[in-house]
Amino acid sequence: MGGLREAVEEALHTVYDPCSVASQSPVSVIDMGMVSGLAIVGDAVEVRLLPTNLGCTLVPSIMIAIEEALAEVPGIGPVSIAIDKETHWSPDQMSERGRNLLGHRRAQAQALMPIQPKQWMLPGQEEARRRRLEMKRRAS
Repeated sequence: MGGLREAVEEALHTVYDPCSVASQSPVSVIDMGMVSGLAIVGDAVEVRLLPTNLGCTLVPSIMIAIEEALAEVPGIGPVSIAIDKETHWSPDQMSERGRNLLGHRRAQAQALMPIQPKQWMLPGQEEARRRRLEMKRRAS
């Protein structure tokens, strides 16, 4: 059974979080911490999927990709995937490898295009923001 579990986990490492792919930093659903449960009973595989956001419209695509990846594993029978609605995903659930992959990509992107604090503000917005904060502080 250990061999089958390892093969299943290896297959899940080939399924990537679509948002990480879009940001050119592919991270598997395993490394993203999106697989909150995995059970193998005989040849049946049960996957508990924890979306990074329950409103994500790509969850069905992720589920299809998981089914397709697991269908390639010899000895796998029926696959069921359930959405974990009780747990809220957070970056703490990512593997160290996943955090390193995203951190490395973030460092590369910032080296190419450093973000300046408040670079998106229009002239006068910073002063208006400062006045609002001062009024709130006085009111409390």
